[in-house]
Amino acid sequence: MTTPYKRRRPALASRVWAYRHVLVAALVLGVLGWFCWANRASATVMLPFGLGKIESTLGIVILLSGLFGSLATALVFGVILAFRKLRSGPSSADEEEGPSPLADDRPPADYASKIGEGRSADAWSRDL
Repeated sequence: MTTPYKRRRPALASRVWAYRHVLVAALVLGVLGWFCWANRASATVMLPFGLGKIESTLGIVILLSGLFGSLATALVFGVILAFRKLRSGPSSADEEEGPSPLADDRPPADYASKIGEGRSADAWSRDL
């Protein structure tokens, strides 16, 4: 027997929401592509210490410099956090050994296996 109800088609918003990561990536890549196309002037980058020379378009050079700047910032930030952690020493949680202060208020770990299932029959008769 078939159902009398028709299956509702999913709304466009729910279908788009399922692919939101793909849509955002396509949008970002589209903006980056437009940026490279809009900045087509040629540029020459001379690397320090005579390491070389790169000839490219201005858009590519700007994007690569932003990428290297972000990577350098992340690297420096990670090194600073590591030095701060080493300099501060062990935290109070690392030094604390033994049970936590709340352990006295809690039942033992095998508490559930020691009690019966529900109330016993004589307990029901006493309450009347």
